[in-house]
Amino acid sequence: MADSSRLQSNIRPLNARIAQQIAASDAKREATRQHYARAHRRRRKQIVIVGLAIASVFMVQLIFGQVRLHAANKALTKSENQLVAVQKSNDSLKKESKQLQDENYLKQILRDRYGYSKKNETIYNLPN
Repeated sequence: MADSSRLQSNIRPLNARIAQQIAASDAKREATRQHYARAHRRRRKQIVIVGLAIASVFMVQLIFGQVRLHAANKALTKSENQLVAVQKSNDSLKKESKQLQDENYLKQILRDRYGYSKKNETIYNLPN
């Protein structure tokens, strides 16, 4: 009821000293409210800045992690390709090693590559 009486301009307070106390109290309350509002805005601003800094650090870490992961995947793919090539070469060499154990294969290699012939055999080189 006191609030509504202060809003009405045609009602005068009975005691001038009480009116001064009410006015001083209103001014003090407004100053306190403004002080807390400024402090709240300052704290909110600090929290946002700290949050953005933390989020930035996490984003940088995430990006660097992705770059390192990409480089590791690339190196892994290259190593796997080299492994496949070496395995193929190894299989080919094993096969050739087994074939070299066969005497007939050795004779065939000597004839084809080095031109050896059997006794009383004539070799003719024909163009392909």
